[in-house]
Amino acid sequence: MVYQVGIDVGGTFTDGVLIQDNQLVNKTKVPTQQDNLLETLLQALDNLGIYNYDVEQITVSTTLVTNAILENKLPHVELLLFPGSGMSLNALPWPVSFHKLQGEIDYRGRKVTPFDELEWRRICNQVDFDSISQVAIVSKFSHRNKILEEKLADFLVKRYPHLEIAQGHEWGQANFYRRSLTTYLNTASRKIYSQFSAHLQEAVSKNGSKAKISVLKADGGIIPIDQLRPVESINSGPAASIIGALAQSEPNRSIVVVDIGGTTTDIGMILSGEPLLSAHGAKIGPYLTQIRTLATRSIAIGGDSAIYPSSEDPDGFTIAPYRKGPAYCLGGEYPTPTDAMRYLKRTEHGDYSRAEEGLATLLTNDKVNPGELQKLAEKILDRFATAIANTFEELHKEWQEEPAYKVWEVLHPHSSKDFCLWVSGGSAQGIAQSLEKNIHLPVCYTEHGDVANAIGTALARPTFSCTLHLDTHMRTYHVEEFGYQGEWRGAKRPHKEVEGFLLEIGKELAKGVGIELEESNIKIQPFDYFPVVMGYETVGQIIKGAMVVPPGVVGRLEI
Repeated sequence: MVYQVGIDVGGTFTDGVLIQDNQLVNKTKVPTQQDNLLETLLQALDNLGIYNYDVEQITVSTTLVTNAILENKLPHVELLLFPGSGMSLNALPWPVSFHKLQGEIDYRGRKVTPFDELEWRRICNQVDFDSISQVAIVSKFSHRNKILEEKLADFLVKRYPHLEIAQGHEWGQANFYRRSLTTYLNTASRKIYSQFSAHLQEAVSKNGSKAKISVLKADGGIIPIDQLRPVESINSGPAASIIGALAQSEPNRSIVVVDIGGTTTDIGMILSGEPLLSAHGAKIGPYLTQIRTLATRSIAIGGDSAIYPSSEDPDGFTIAPYRKGPAYCLGGEYPTPTDAMRYLKRTEHGDYSRAEEGLATLLTNDKVNPGELQKLAEKILDRFATAIANTFEELHKEWQEEPAYKVWEVLHPHSSKDFCLWVSGGSAQGIAQSLEKNIHLPVCYTEHGDVANAIGTALARPTFSCTLHLDTHMRTYHVEEFGYQGEWRGAKRPHKEVEGFLLEIGKELAKGVGIELEESNIKIQPFDYFPVVMGYETVGQIIKGAMVVPPGVVGRLEI
């Protein structure tokens, strides 16, 4: 009997589930202590009673790094850049400070301009490296040749052995701006994440559990907790909601996922049983990153969003884009959409008389009667649903421009309109009727919609991506996702051998991060071959191809 645990840390509540052979054994919901996430996780695990079972795996989606970035609580990292020629750094919206250095690599990894060691010595005089613990070094095109980053790192380590130095080529993709910010954020979040990881592993093992601990990534896949690059955990909450819908729906179903949290609402899409991946990296606050992510959007309105009276609003109220504690019907100080749901008896969550009392604070005394309260509650939910509908319309236009969406439309021309609206979260049942009215799609939800994110976290499978870029003329290759660089010793005009080479490298890299790949889940994307011509002779090829394990589930919950 296989037992799996999923824990989803939300802004308001942390949800947990215990699943055995695709059947829900137990579930829990505890308030999230943002200043003590470890205690929150342990309370959820204890409530599930996991120590009474032989749990094989515990998977967590955590907001730890996301919160640290958004709340500007990351430690300082010195960012050193080799931008080369042809670009103006000041034309980009840098949210962090940096130092610009001389030295340039071209797009094929060839050295164009040498570095200046005298400049490095001047930087050491300008920056107090004795009091700094972390440095990030990024050069343009270092994903093709890491020489500038490695030389500067060696120079600094010899002078300052205590420094923790990160290099941009480890992220291996072409966008210099995104790669710089990704390297910066990952470096800055390492200490806070490593402490959290160590404490969690120690706490779980102390209680006698031998379960493996994994973390959900932004792309909807899981990875062992000690192999995660911290910044990959951003957007894991929205990813959990999409995988949760996947784990509870029929295979090959096309779904718009709407997850109603207490603080935010997350929206995403599943196309014929496959979550839609964004062609761009994840965005977190002012930072654009190279983190592989599902195509999702979060809006700052949820079941616990505070509602205030407003004489300027035609309906007499405004819904704030933030939470001021629990709903009024649950002992809070401000009315919320949850109170409107409770008053309309669309949910049984909370005290009915307090929901009525909370809504009454939004009306003048002469209008406090059942009829006016009914209208008010309906208007609140209609406005809530309208905000979600407007975001959905914006997203749908964006999704249609995603390469994966365009391919899906070509392959499924008769399925492009056959969507349903999958609503999850504690307020799923309460908002369903209003959403159906505003979005004009059939709405569905399950009895376990209140813990759908935790279900997705528990049943998510590992994801993996390995993109090979090979230059047979330069005799070099690199793997984008890992920054791995090596020497090509094969033919200058290879064909079949390239796919075998990619599979060999991919399996080895996956094993190195604790992932055992199942052959049935591996997909090989078509290779692109570009001839390298010098004079009138083809002297080699530039080849690009990828193997991927897309997001998916290890099983579907039996409802």
